[in-house]
Amino acid sequence: MLFTSPLFLFVFLPAFIAAYYLVPPSSHARNYVALAGSVLFFAWGEPVFVFALMAFTYIDYKVSLAVAPGSTITPKHKKAILAAAIVFDVAALIVSKYLNFIVAGVLAPLHIRLEVPSIPLLLGISFITFHRISYLVDSYKGRAVPPRNFFDCALYIFLFPQLIAGPIIRYHDIGNQIHQRTHTPDGFLTGFFRFSIGLAKKLLIADPVGHVADKIFGFPAGEVSFIYAWGGIIAYTLQIYFDFSGYSDMAIGLGRMMGFRFPENFNRPYISQSVTEFWRRWHISLSNWMRLYLYIPLGGNRISSARTYLNLWIVFLISGAWHGAAWNFIAWGAYYGFFLCIERAASLNAAFRIALPRALRHILTMLIVIVGWVFFRSKSLDYAVTYLGVMFGFVTPSTGNLPPWGFVFGNRELATIVVASILSFAVLPAWSPGRSLQAAWTETTAAQGIRTMGLQFVTSLLLVLLSVSAMVSSDYAPFLYFRF
Repeated sequence: MLFTSPLFLFVFLPAFIAAYYLVPPSSHARNYVALAGSVLFFAWGEPVFVFALMAFTYIDYKVSLAVAPGSTITPKHKKAILAAAIVFDVAALIVSKYLNFIVAGVLAPLHIRLEVPSIPLLLGISFITFHRISYLVDSYKGRAVPPRNFFDCALYIFLFPQLIAGPIIRYHDIGNQIHQRTHTPDGFLTGFFRFSIGLAKKLLIADPVGHVADKIFGFPAGEVSFIYAWGGIIAYTLQIYFDFSGYSDMAIGLGRMMGFRFPENFNRPYISQSVTEFWRRWHISLSNWMRLYLYIPLGGNRISSARTYLNLWIVFLISGAWHGAAWNFIAWGAYYGFFLCIERAASLNAAFRIALPRALRHILTMLIVIVGWVFFRSKSLDYAVTYLGVMFGFVTPSTGNLPPWGFVFGNRELATIVVASILSFAVLPAWSPGRSLQAAWTETTAAQGIRTMGLQFVTSLLLVLLSVSAMVSSDYAPFLYFRF
């Protein structure tokens, strides 16, 4: 079930919100409604795997009790149990997502032939696995309030706003809120406003520019012209940002409507002036998860310079593989690992520091990011290499079969690219779409506060109406991160 589908917008969401607020205002009662709605939401897309995920969640819950600080089990056995549970969770991810790639992409070139059943990619398996590992490790470390019962644990795993494509919510971030949270009209309206912004990002911006990217990347890489190659990857650069940040906005808004406060996942990444800064602003929840649960346990930067660079490479190779079971994703991870190591070496060694103007640093950073998106969007590593060759003049394409310019770049698509570029790259005054309406109330007079709240509500309705109009008149386009 998609956030942008009529079924979700006009049937599931209104029914769920009504049921959620009609039950007694206690965390127990509303948690049960949230869990039931979340299980139904997931079962709509995975009617079989939902039972397996519930069983796995129960196992994780029992393991969390065994490894928690208050458990009577010895520390040595706690570590063994935790390690076994994490290995089990990772193994389930590998079997679901990577088994076919390992057999066809790794073993077959080595002339090792194995017959494996075709296993479908389970919806949201990458995000779900990271949530489960977060829950187990945070329980072991005592970093969050323990769940009162199995239903609290299940709600953390199944909570539908962030279930399929994030943000990656650590149990540490949400454990206390599962026990107790506040529901206010201010919070609900703020969440609705945030949801409407995300819906507009997806339907009014990401989908139109995505049609351009899909058309161009649908051609053989060797037949794409220089102009089309750059136009296609610029369109994709905008699409993936507005698509994924739009989903995150919708998830954060839905959570806020339920009284939850999820951490931010994007902070205007395309204004970054270094690759390091880009990764502090892009998919923030993934970066934080990788740092806390992988980079630091590997030793981080506490051992030696060589080990620090190796740890960065490992983290980004795993990040690339986490996004997709293909060599181009692994190359994407290695690509960013390389630039992050270069930037770290330059920052630590004065001999390598070069003072560049801010504008030039921004241009160079965006060039690195755009080239990286070629690996990410391409069908294969060979396709990416050829496409990059066309972009930089190393490959002469045969463009005889290309359609006319207007077939690919219509007036609506060009206008959307211009607007999306301004929103992405322009340095605008700092403002958060999740800013509390209560702040507007307290910082102004009561009358001004009412006008601000009313304007925000009307704006939300207008964005929803425009988005629904676009949804009705356009083709189906799932969120990009659903494939991961």
